[in-house]
Amino acid sequence: MISFLFESIKQALRSLASNKVRTALTMLGVVIGIFSVITLVTIGEGAKTFVTDQILNLGAGYDSFIVVAGKDQSVPPNPKFVYSDINYIKNRVPEIRDVVALSPGTGDVFYGKKKFKAPIIIGITANSPQLLHIEPVKGRFFTQAEVDGRKKVALLGPTIAKDLFGGLDPIGERIKIRGNKYLVIGVTKSMGSIGPIDVDKRVVIPVTTAQNMMGTNNIMRFNIFPKDLGKMDEVKEKVRLAFIRRLGNDDFRFMTSKGLLDAVNNILGALTGFISGIAAISLLVGGIGIMNIMLVAVNERVREIGVRKAIGAKSRDIVLQFLVESMLISLIGGILGIFFGLVGAFLIMWAIKGTLIIAWWAVILATAVSAAVGVFFGVYPALRAARLDPVIALRYE
Repeated sequence: MISFLFESIKQALRSLASNKVRTALTMLGVVIGIFSVITLVTIGEGAKTFVTDQILNLGAGYDSFIVVAGKDQSVPPNPKFVYSDINYIKNRVPEIRDVVALSPGTGDVFYGKKKFKAPIIIGITANSPQLLHIEPVKGRFFTQAEVDGRKKVALLGPTIAKDLFGGLDPIGERIKIRGNKYLVIGVTKSMGSIGPIDVDKRVVIPVTTAQNMMGTNNIMRFNIFPKDLGKMDEVKEKVRLAFIRRLGNDDFRFMTSKGLLDAVNNILGALTGFISGIAAISLLVGGIGIMNIMLVAVNERVREIGVRKAIGAKSRDIVLQFLVESMLISLIGGILGIFFGLVGAFLIMWAIKGTLIIAWWAVILATAVSAAVGVFFGVYPALRAARLDPVIALRYE
């Protein structure tokens, strides 16, 4: 049986090779259908990764939610949060695992005669590397003692470090921000951009030092990490009530990554479904094309079928021969569709500087579907060939 199957595959390949143009046109519907699905799914996976990375760069992962000063986004916020609110909220809501405080600002950075204009200055707590992935690739992060002591230490984004120091090591050097000197203790890893904001153009300092620099005790936002992610909504409600009690109003709002990511996934899912529908039509057309071509092949090879039956070939042997040929047409078309789909997705992601994420489940599914299309639409021609009367077939001209 295995040797016969191998021989059927070789014979099918010879038949396909002898009619290259017809074979290529027959495969076209399958190629277009598989190409569409692979390209879109691959781009969709890359888009999900991009959006997730952007949200993580904002410090909003699935394991936390953000409390931001200012209820109305259209009005400049008037933050009333203070550094001591970290302990306040932890004591009031024991379900909280940890809290990160963050205050943004701006100011020109000077090193000797060099100047880096208006980078983002982020005042943040010492637990940020573990919780928000603001990790140094060179040097170190500041300690809790340096936060408590309001030390003038700073980590530079890679863009600022390169602009101010070139190829020199910035660790141990001193920069000047708003008239004060800061000791450079580290360089943060590259995190790219969030929309128009280049995260690599930032200076990270202790949140208490940022309060001194900006002349205010107020803090813009807190990232709150619940102990149990399943109780996220319950913790949010307790935090809301605690801050209303502390501030005397509800002039703050919550931000979470889950809603945004779910919305993006829903949009991409709907788009994938739409394109999959178009791809299904292409596969249907391709399958009908395969069936028509196989019917033509049966008519062209009537005498061959008659000879094979006359020398002892069984109906199942004839069915298998034509099914293998039909499946090979569809399978090769599917493989070509996968190849062109991955190349197309790579070129698109390269053009937009995105990350290529190959969805292997889609590749495997596309391969299986293309083979199934060949088998499904090859059944009728194969059965028709098998039912030919050998006597009539031998007389066929």
